[in-house]
Amino acid sequence: MLTKAVISSKNQVKSKNSFNFYQYVWIFIVSCLLGYAIETLWCFIRHGYIESRKSLVLGHLSLAYGMGAVLLTLLLDRFQHTKIWKVFLVSFFAGTVTEYICSLGQEICFGTVAWDYSNVPLNINGRVCLLYSSFWGFLGIFWVKIVIPEMSKIFEKIHIPFSKVLVWIFIVYFCFNCFLSATAAARMNNRNEGKAARNKYEEWLDKTYTDEKMAKIYANSKPVNS
Repeated sequence: MLTKAVISSKNQVKSKNSFNFYQYVWIFIVSCLLGYAIETLWCFIRHGYIESRKSLVLGHLSLAYGMGAVLLTLLLDRFQHTKIWKVFLVSFFAGTVTEYICSLGQEICFGTVAWDYSNVPLNINGRVCLLYSSFWGFLGIFWVKIVIPEMSKIFEKIHIPFSKVLVWIFIVYFCFNCFLSATAAARMNNRNEGKAARNKYEEWLDKTYTDEKMAKIYANSKPVNS
C-alpha cells in the first residue's frame, strides 16, 4: 500500500507539472524573446555595440532558444525525480541535436551560419562541440530543478485572456514569417548569383529586403562558403 501511495504521489506531481500544447507555444514564444535579449546583451557586453541577433526578418525571435526550451521541457518533465547525472546526459544529447539541427537548417534555408565551432576542440562539422554540449547538460539540470516547477506555478496562477486565440494568431504569423524569411534569403542568394527576379513577389523582395537590409538583420551570420 505504501509503494502504491508513493507511485500515486509521483504521478500526481508529474501530472501537475505537465504542459499542454498552448502552454508549450507560450514557452516557445517567451524563450525566443528572452534568447534574443540575451544574445543582444551579450553582444553589447562583449563588443560594445548593439547588433541584430534575430532568426527571422520580422519581430525579435531567436529560434534556437525557443526550440531548446520546448525540447528540454518535453524531455525533462518526466525526469524531475531522476538522478542528476541522467538529467545531464539527456540534456547534453538533446541540446547537441537541437543546436546541430538549427545550424543545418539555417544553412539549408538561408545559406548562412550564425556560429562556427571549427576551432573548438571536439567539434562536429563546426556545428556542435563538447564544451557547449556540456553547457546544455548543466542547463538541463537547472531547467528540471528550477525552471519547470516555476513554469508550472506561473501557468497555474496566470490566465491570459483569449490565450488560445493568441496562440493561433502567433502560429499563423510564425509560419508566414518563416516563409518570408526563407524566400528573402533565397532571393538574396539568387541576386548574388546574378539571377533576375522571376515574378512580382521576387521583385517586391528585391525592393523590400535588399542586401544591405538583410546584412543588418543577419549581422551575425556568414555565407557558408566564406
